[in-house]
This record gives sequence, C-alpha cells and structure tokens, in this order.
Amino acid sequence: MLELSIYTLQFCNKSHYYAYNSRSNFFSEISKELYDAFESQNWDSLPDFVIEELKSKELICESNSKFDFYYSQLISFNARNNDRTTLNLVLAPTTACNFACPYCFESKKNPKTIDEETIDALAEFVKSHQDANKVHIHWYGGEPLLAFDKMEAIYQKLSAEEMPEISSQAITTNGYCFTDEVIDFFKEKGCDNIQITIDGLHERHNATRCLKNSPDGTFETIVANIDKIITQLPETRLNIRVNINKNNYTDFIDVANFFKAKYPGNKMLSVYPGLIREEDENRRTLCSSSFGTSEKLELNELLRTHGFDISDFPNKSMRGCMMQNTMSYLIGPEGEIYKCWNDIGNLDAVVGNIKSKDFSNISRYLKYSIQAAPFNDECRQCHAFPICDGGCSYYRYRNMFENCHFDLCSPYKDKNKLVNALLSGKLPQQS
Repeated sequence: MLELSIYTLQFCNKSHYYAYNSRSNFFSEISKELYDAFESQNWDSLPDFVIEELKSKELICESNSKFDFYYSQLISFNARNNDRTTLNLVLAPTTACNFACPYCFESKKNPKTIDEETIDALAEFVKSHQDANKVHIHWYGGEPLLAFDKMEAIYQKLSAEEMPEISSQAITTNGYCFTDEVIDFFKEKGCDNIQITIDGLHERHNATRCLKNSPDGTFETIVANIDKIITQLPETRLNIRVNINKNNYTDFIDVANFFKAKYPGNKMLSVYPGLIREEDENRRTLCSSSFGTSEKLELNELLRTHGFDISDFPNKSMRGCMMQNTMSYLIGPEGEIYKCWNDIGNLDAVVGNIKSKDFSNISRYLKYSIQAAPFNDECRQCHAFPICDGGCSYYRYRNMFENCHFDLCSPYKDKNKLVNALLSGKLPQQS
C-alpha cells in the first residue's frame, strides 16, 4: 500500500504548488492534480510512470517501509559509535589557563596539572583497549600548552612499541603559547587540526581575552603565532573560532575579513562563528543574548548580507559525539574520565578514573550513551529528521534529567520556516 512519505512536504504559495522531500532533497513545483493526490493520498488516478517517478524521488513509499530510513540511520549510528578499532582521547594535561576570559568555566575551578603517576595510568588505560589499533589525540584544557612538557611526556609514553599507533593529533588552544618549540613538536609528530579563538579585532579581543594579572593584550601575539603556524605547518588545518552572541555578531565579520585579506586563498584556514551559549540565572535555558537553534537562521541571513557563503542546510547524518562513542573519552589531569567537553572540572559529571579502570558513575555514563542519543519516537515521526543533526546531546541530557528547556530541534521542524527557506533558495535544490 502506498502513502505519502513522512519526509514529504507539500504546500501552496500564490497559486503555485510545490513538493519537497527532506530525504532525497528533491524540491519542485508540481501540478494542482498531483498536489490534490498528495493531500488525499489517492493514487488511483495517477499513471504508473508517475507513481514510479514519485517513488524514485522518495515522495511516496510503501506503508511498511516508511520508517526504513530512520532505522537504517539508527543502525549506522550505533555501528559508528561502537567501532572499537580507534581510541579517541581528548586529553587535558592541565586545567590551568594564562587567560582571564570572563565567560570561561575555568575561572571558577581549582586548576590541576597531570603528574607522572597519572601519565603511567593513562598508558595502561590505552593498553586495556585491546581492540584499538589507532589512537587519535586532541589536546585540550585549560590551556594545554601551559603543560607542554607533560604533552611531550604523554606522547612519548603513548608512542611506545607496544601501544596502538597515534594516527593523528589536534589541539584546542588560545594560541598565545605557540612557541618555536611547540611548532617543532608538531612538525615532527604531525598535527591535523589547530583551533584558536579570537574574540574580535585588537580592541575587542584584548578586552575579553587578556592575560591573568596583566593589562597586556594578547591579539598581536596570537596573530604573530598564526603567521608561524600558516608558514611552518602548511599541511595543518587552522580553524579560527570567533566567539559571538546576538550583541556582537559583527565581530565575526570583522575578524573573517581581516584574515581573508591577510591570507587570501588559503584553503587550510577557516574562520567560523562560535556561538557562546550563555545560560539564564537558573541555568535552565539560554539567555536572550544567545543564539538559539532558530536564531541561527537569522544569523546566517545577516552573514549572507555581508557577502559570506552560508548555507542553512543542516547535516544529513547524525554522527553523534563522544557521549555515544564507546571508544571516546575526555581525560582530566587527575585521571578523571568525562564523556563531554562541557563537563571537564565538574566532579558530578565524572564517570570514572583511569587509575581504577572502571566506571564509578555508570548511571550518568549510560544516560549519556543511550538516553541522550539523537534518536527517539519524536525524531522518528519528524519530517525534518533527514536534514537534522540531532542537536547537542549535552543539552538533551539536561532537558531530560535536569528540568532544562534548551532548544535542540532543527528550525525546519517548523514547516513555515522550511517553506520560507525553500522558496528563498536557501536550501540546496535539485530537480
């Protein structure tokens, strides 16, 4: 029995009729007769070749297969996140930082730095994952380069003969401590990706990303270090994140244009807006100055007006994050194990410790891994499921278990927003 796909949206605009399918990304104007057939789901009057064409565009489907795509995505999601051949480690050798950014979580926490005992325990923890033949390392903090000597010691320990191969490295850093010694380390060992945060041009950046106990700005030093990275690590992708909220989005435009002019045509450099998630005083939802899911469309529109090539089209694959990946861990400087970047330093969110090799907070671990995954009955029935990235699992967890109200769904769950995007050409279209 045939029926309209749950991913098909039909609508009328100014006496014109349209059909869109989020699974195939097919969008086209259609006849009034076909529109009426969609509305009534009466296919008897349609010729066989039309039926076959509608099937090929996935606008209609057999009733017993309407959820096939959902379940195939679920299977793929679980397969990816249960692949045990690669161990993904986010390592924070220190939670100390040389900056005093007013919005940073680190300012409220007692900084720690990893010691030799914990480094040894880390090596044993890696060894215990016997199915892994590769290790991906992402350095994090705090500011990881404040403990560069510990980074070197960890790398040496994890690159011993009996260990799985270190297949790649990445680092999230403020960029201030990128010395020649650090450059040489990544030249020798390799580095796939470097992320550096810029808050704006000179004055704006220096007002928020300043050194602790010093009036000195950091912008000039960071830009000089970016020069070194681009010159001496040409095969490394450099991502410059610009922190913005609804009050200062033009800072992104200024920074992006600055680096576009400074390094024209550099394909290894990307500048992107980092949306600061500022929570209200009750920590239950986002502040009015923050970009929620729906407001991101407004931001994209603003950026387009300034000449940026921005697509509103979301990801078509829910890949999940380290929360659901059974081989992904964030390891803190005392050996504590976390399952989310947002949790570092929050003792209530620690799920275990590499020194004991067990998961002491198994309840939180399971809630993160299973219940906060981007698949549920609401998703299964949603017309926007194929073009949704599933939203942030961390905020999904908080909605589910901490009585929060964070906006997670794709803005295209709202059919009016989806229609407007289609008619304005902001979604990729195919005939």
